[in-house]
Amino acid sequence: MTILATLKLGRWLGPWAGATRRPEVTVADDDLDGMRVRLFRPRRAPRATYLIAPGLHYAAADDPRMDRFCRILAHAGHLVVAPYIPDFLALTPTARAVLDFERAFAALPRWSAQRPVVFSVSFGSLLAFALAATHGDAIERLVIFGGYADLRETLRFSLTGEAPGGRRATHDPLNQPVVLMNLIDHLDPPSADRAAVVAGWRRYVERVWGRAEMKVDRQFLAVAEELAPGVPASVRSLFLLGVGAHPGALELALPALDRYDACALDPSPYLPRITGRVDLVHGTEDDVIPYEQADALAARMINADVRVHVTGLYGHTGAVKPRLSGAPRELLTMWRVLRVLAG
Repeated sequence: MTILATLKLGRWLGPWAGATRRPEVTVADDDLDGMRVRLFRPRRAPRATYLIAPGLHYAAADDPRMDRFCRILAHAGHLVVAPYIPDFLALTPTARAVLDFERAFAALPRWSAQRPVVFSVSFGSLLAFALAATHGDAIERLVIFGGYADLRETLRFSLTGEAPGGRRATHDPLNQPVVLMNLIDHLDPPSADRAAVVAGWRRYVERVWGRAEMKVDRQFLAVAEELAPGVPASVRSLFLLGVGAHPGALELALPALDRYDACALDPSPYLPRITGRVDLVHGTEDDVIPYEQADALAARMINADVRVHVTGLYGHTGAVKPRLSGAPRELLTMWRVLRVLAG
């Protein structure tokens, strides 16, 4: 059965799969004291229950990429429970996000009697680590896709493309305004209208995220110019600077990052307390969180059974075509990752 589930996953998650096609499964929403939870159900009794620690995204499981991934897991035989964490929807995470994810975990008996596999995406790794540190005996294992060990290093990479060790890489320019949203209280000079500029950046993000063409020839600038007249004049320049239409973002953001208190979003206190199986999957083409963070995480989880899977087949949000020279090695790594997801 594991081989069959692995093959089902491979059909949809391999580099040969269409990025928009998705399997049909049963999907339903539930309410958890005001927090939305989406359930993706398999046709038969579930092989495993997956609790999703989402990435930082305004749409969560409504995002077509996350929806597709959850459907693929359900198609392979898993029950998938995907909570909509309010702070992550707002793109400004705080310590409350950890508590909200723990609420979703505590409610699992409503939907499943199985110990969950906790699967995290990107910045959702914090939620997974915090839960495992406190409730490790009640968790089957962790699967961490594109997680981070050091928030400051990660945010610096998002701004500059500079990874630890001096490696320079392509970074996603569409994330810059969200970094600034989280640093806004530390900007010097401060924003003249905090709410207005944050709302403008959010409208921009909702227009450009998930659209790869926006990164080509800086097409995102057209969206920025279209939205700019709707931003108050007092913060219009800051809005345009934040999205990269005007220069000066690094000179403003990097000093603010030095002043930023990252303690609430620091996974370090949780990592030594995690036991059991942990699979760290990270793409070498990840343009949001550098892949060096996987090894940094592994080094700090001194009491866990950690397996690191660094691959060129997956970027931050999906599969990519392998280079011919490394295809056999990459396909072997992909098979191992799919076996992890198959359970």
